[in-house]
Amino acid sequence: MICFAHRGASGHAPENTLLSVRTALEMGAPWIEIDVFCVQGQLVVIHDSRLERTTNGRGNLMQHSIANLRSLDAGKGEKIPFLHEVLELVQGRCSINIELKGPGTAAPVADLLKACIRDGNYMKEQLLASSFDYPQLMELKQLVPKLYIGANIYGVPLDGAGFADAMGVYSIHAHCDFISQMFVDDAHRRGIKVFVFTVNHAEELHRMAALGVDGVFTNYPELLCST
Repeated sequence: MICFAHRGASGHAPENTLLSVRTALEMGAPWIEIDVFCVQGQLVVIHDSRLERTTNGRGNLMQHSIANLRSLDAGKGEKIPFLHEVLELVQGRCSINIELKGPGTAAPVADLLKACIRDGNYMKEQLLASSFDYPQLMELKQLVPKLYIGANIYGVPLDGAGFADAMGVYSIHAHCDFISQMFVDDAHRRGIKVFVFTVNHAEELHRMAALGVDGVFTNYPELLCST
């Protein structure tokens, strides 16, 4: 199974910060997953649409200026990073899964990823974009046709993996509470990989291995990297 360091090594450092990304790299994670919003035309790495849980700020993310967002403490003195800062830090040493959050992320993410591939900093196989927002995901796919995309789901689709087959995705990212052997087998028959979030305990990891999933998102990369 592939290990995705969920929001970086978020079990050890503040999530979605350069520190969590750096920690995941040091732990040998082959993939790092981060979340991206577009605020005032800038791609910022943060999971929530509100600030209270992960920073010392308050209120709706989109109602703050970039200058104010960058002044906040995202934990242990870390700033909310820009996406380009994360990509520059990693510099192709591992693969990156970018989850599109909030409106208007597809086009600016496409521009940045095309530049990364063009400049030789990343191979296209090292970049994966995912989202629960399928229209944005399809917009991104149109803008970067060779980019791998992953459809996030929370629940059990009536048509199994059929919805994702129609979208032409590389992978489905499913919640561990809803994964089943039937769903994994259906996705694999369609040539779609199954990545499961969020697996933070050894017994859950063993269950995922028994189901034959292709990878897991975890806050503790050592759980998988050392298994």
